[in-house]
Amino acid sequence: MKQLLLGVVASFAAVSMIACAPVKFTKSDNQKLTVDDGPTGVTIVCDPRISPNAVTYTYAASGNPSLLSNCDTANINYEWIIKRSDSSVVNVSIPNLSGANPANIDLRTLGEGTYYIFLTARDPDGQKAPFTATTPLELVVPGSGTGNSLTCDPKLNGNLTTITLNSADNNPTVSANCTPAAGSYIWTVTKNGSTITIAGLSGASSSPNIKGYGAGTYRISLYATASGSAHWQTSVPLTITVNDPPPSQTPILCNPKINGSLNSLTVTTTTNNPLISANCAPSDVTYSWSVTKNGQTVSLPSLNDANSNPDFVALGNGTYLIYLTATKANHVTYNTTNALTITVDNSGVNNLTIDCSPRLNVDSTAITINSSTGNPTLNANCNPSTVTYNWSVYRNGVPVTISGIGGATSVPNFLAAGLGTYYVYLSANQTNYNAYTIPTPLEVTVANVVTPTRRVTLAKDVQVTDNKVDIVLIVDDSNSMLSDNRKLAQRLQGFVNNLTSQNVDWQMCATVTHSQLIGQYYYWGASRNWVDYVGSPQWILKRGAADPYSIFTKTIDAIGAGWADTDDERAIKAAFWHAEYASSNTCYRSDASISVIIISDEDVRSVGGDSAQVFYGGELKQLEADDLPQAYVNKIKQKFGMNKRFTVNSIIVKPGDTACMQAQDSGGSKSHYGKYYAELSSLTNGFTSSICANDYSENLNYFRDRIISSLASIPLECAPVGTIDVTVTPAVAGMSTRIENNALIFSPAVPAGHHIDVGYDCPRN
Repeated sequence: MKQLLLGVVASFAAVSMIACAPVKFTKSDNQKLTVDDGPTGVTIVCDPRISPNAVTYTYAASGNPSLLSNCDTANINYEWIIKRSDSSVVNVSIPNLSGANPANIDLRTLGEGTYYIFLTARDPDGQKAPFTATTPLELVVPGSGTGNSLTCDPKLNGNLTTITLNSADNNPTVSANCTPAAGSYIWTVTKNGSTITIAGLSGASSSPNIKGYGAGTYRISLYATASGSAHWQTSVPLTITVNDPPPSQTPILCNPKINGSLNSLTVTTTTNNPLISANCAPSDVTYSWSVTKNGQTVSLPSLNDANSNPDFVALGNGTYLIYLTATKANHVTYNTTNALTITVDNSGVNNLTIDCSPRLNVDSTAITINSSTGNPTLNANCNPSTVTYNWSVYRNGVPVTISGIGGATSVPNFLAAGLGTYYVYLSANQTNYNAYTIPTPLEVTVANVVTPTRRVTLAKDVQVTDNKVDIVLIVDDSNSMLSDNRKLAQRLQGFVNNLTSQNVDWQMCATVTHSQLIGQYYYWGASRNWVDYVGSPQWILKRGAADPYSIFTKTIDAIGAGWADTDDERAIKAAFWHAEYASSNTCYRSDASISVIIISDEDVRSVGGDSAQVFYGGELKQLEADDLPQAYVNKIKQKFGMNKRFTVNSIIVKPGDTACMQAQDSGGSKSHYGKYYAELSSLTNGFTSSICANDYSENLNYFRDRIISSLASIPLECAPVGTIDVTVTPAVAGMSTRIENNALIFSPAVPAGHHIDVGYDCPRN
């Protein structure tokens, strides 16, 4: 930990810290700050019940239940949400379902079934973080099709209920093992008795990074629902004990991939050499790659370092398995558990390639069916059509046999296989041709028939779009940044001026690189209120604000630097949790790009987990999962989708810039190269700028140069049942449409000035 300058602390003691946005964040394990850094309230606590003290209720011939919120806070807003057993929201208005204690709740008008009511309670003044129920109240409208057939048997790694993880162990697979397959899976976790959220823990089976949340005892419980059944709930939680790694033995984390995301690939003389990436943290490890062909080790000198483009084709036809060993002093060695696979296939005459375009019902890649719609027609659409077709189908990660599937065209009987989502894969082969493998499986969802379908229509005028950008400013307010933050507003003046002068619809939230005190607890990623800004909410500075540079300057000055316990700088962690609770802080718009700006003169946790960079005693701290660049990239994709445009700009001591480091060190505190921040900028096509520059605006990529004047796709509510109707006015010559991953794709994109009408059917359940 760096040595705080007492005079610096004293000079800032009179400056009151800015209030934080009223949002829910993850608790920090930091020590308590010596300054007040947020609202005086705490999280709202509620204990929803069915009067007087039940969590489930079955309707009889007469009488309706009443609900109790049992919240510890007065004058708050209550939102009661009803969901079906498949997690779909009931949008029908239910009389009396409002307020703290709704009475006489009659769900029989919804028809036979099991319904789940979730409570969200919010403080309109923002002094307390909201309460959001993790497990619901259950109301059952009985009938001939409603019973209690759902059973689950949660396990770890297939057959265990308890497991201990040491530093070299992999994270376990958590499986629900429900019969029949559940419609929704609600997993809850406690760590050492306190409730936490584990990213990636979802569905019937998952392998979340439990170890990334640190040492402790984790207890995992399941609340599952299914159509035609009451819920199933854990009575004895699964238990995972994560042990601390041995002293000075930080594990090396790697995720080797081919071409960015693949585990296997077929190459020929007509394809480029593949990119083999180690994706290790820390990145300055020693990389040792090995390759086998038919069980024999082969030499491939060009396969080296973190990223390389080795020439497998030169080694001849065959299947190559790629293994990685990554080592570093005082770290646990990483060894490949699942080899990457490269297949070289040059057996074809002139390297001919099979071209396939698998589709469901002519033009869909995802579809929902039920007994009223019938089974879909499956077309391979391969050229040449004389290939050998190999179809495979998976449900919940397990292969299943579907009768009637095969050949170029078939009508497989998915309905007979039961409810659920089926993923359909195709590979095609023919002598003298390169093989084809489908890159993304087709999806067939078999659903119940309630009322067969509901019509969805939308109309959209194509305008100049994507001129919206949500900016997240993450400021290092540790002691080493004291002199820099006094200059920060001046160096960003050009940036603020550009926002106001360009055709950019912007808004900006700001946070800091340490956990913040909100009430009695510490949280990551809380947005700071902008000083002298009269907009609402006060923590979102928007285009049109009067004198934005003055607001910006006063806010940066109020954030300051050098406060007690701020020297564990974790900008990526702050960004991670800021995005995780986007629905609470409302800093992210669905149709806007995201531009993150990180400003720091050190690396993650000061030295990026690298003992060789330690300058002060206690400066070396282990990196956690939410400190890593790829974890933040994954979080953005998880929260906002694969197509969300975002970039991270780092204003740092650039790796290798010794002159800047010396200038920073002259201020009295040791700086460090921002290696992990530079890596994150590289991953997101952002810019890495020097913190020593006089003007930060020139190298900031906040999308002002990427405004789009056409529309390439429209997201759909569901995989459409039947055909989809599309009309573009005026018509676009040669335009075609297709459905991929619940999106309507236009080819070519529809230019601005056109109007689009879309109509399709979704399942009503």
